[in-house]
Amino acid sequence: MPPVATPPRRSMRLLHAAAVAAAMLPVPVSAQMNTDGGRSELPGMKQDMFDRAQRQKRGGEQRMGRGPPECPKSDKMSPFWGLAFVSGEVFIKVNSSSDKCSKLLSVGGANYTQLTNASRTCGPAGEVKKRIAEDLSAVFFQGGFDWVKHDGETIEVITEDGTFEAIVSEEKWAEQSQCWARGCECEQAKNPVGKAILLTLLAIAVGGVMFDSLKLSYEKFKGKKPPKHVECRRGHRVEEVKFTRTHYCDICGKQGINYQCSVSCPYDLCKDCYKGAKKKMKDALQAWYDKHPEEKAKDEEKKKEKKKKKDGTSEAEDSDGDKSNKDGKAESEADSTTKAESEAEGGKESKADSSKPDEETDKEAKEGEAAGEES
Repeated sequence: MPPVATPPRRSMRLLHAAAVAAAMLPVPVSAQMNTDGGRSELPGMKQDMFDRAQRQKRGGEQRMGRGPPECPKSDKMSPFWGLAFVSGEVFIKVNSSSDKCSKLLSVGGANYTQLTNASRTCGPAGEVKKRIAEDLSAVFFQGGFDWVKHDGETIEVITEDGTFEAIVSEEKWAEQSQCWARGCECEQAKNPVGKAILLTLLAIAVGGVMFDSLKLSYEKFKGKKPPKHVECRRGHRVEEVKFTRTHYCDICGKQGINYQCSVSCPYDLCKDCYKGAKKKMKDALQAWYDKHPEEKAKDEEKKKEKKKKKDGTSEAEDSDGDKSNKDGKAESEADSTTKAESEAEGGKESKADSSKPDEETDKEAKEGEAAGEES
């Protein structure tokens, strides 16, 4: 019998080291042993405390991301024909798509608050209502609630109109997923006042756009009339102000300005730039008048009307001044006459008062003479 060849010791040591290294490598989560064959991970399957502990253990081994984890895959079944979210409440259609919407109290033993909290544990933060409407099985799985296992099974639905055993089907899910964002024609989701306000705003916006478009087309066809005064970039008139050394001219950049926007725009001009802008404005306006003489006639008529109004107001002020002067003179004359009368009356009274003591002294003298004769 020929001798059996044995591998050298060095190769045996290498094989042993490779086996030990392979045993020490971390096992991926998907390759870890699962006691139930993965049935607890299916949507709608009830989990016990051991399943939750194992899921927490796997979650601890995984690297935590910034947002919540992804939601489990939905079975695309729903117990509702229609669904609408209105002011923190849910309104559903149980029997048919043409049925009246009623307020949902609970479905499968879970109310709207519990469903919302479960929906927030997975998926994007801004799709909480979308998951309740389109991925209800995933929400039930995240919340640990009991969900149906097959199409056609029933689930308990409690509304303000009563308790129903609603059939869960893919047909309902297809109907609901198309209309829930628009309210599924529920009366509670309809707001006639808000709709009227939105339509009014839309009409105003369309009217503004049409007015601006017509104005631009008219100006492009006929040409835009140049301004009569020097204006800033926003179309406000530039007026003369007190010399300001700390400001800079917006055209030449020179320090010190004499003209500024009449409104609140930060637009400043020096004296030279203002004169140049005014000359350009006058030339452009004259060229416009040459092309459109009727506009020049209209402007001249307006100037005449303004001048007439100013003259009329000045004449009225002058007449008011004359009237006030006349009234003042009349008042002064009346005051002088009343003063003279009062002085005359005072003189008469003083004369009467002075004559009284003389009469009394005469009377006393006569009485004394009579007494002397009797004695």
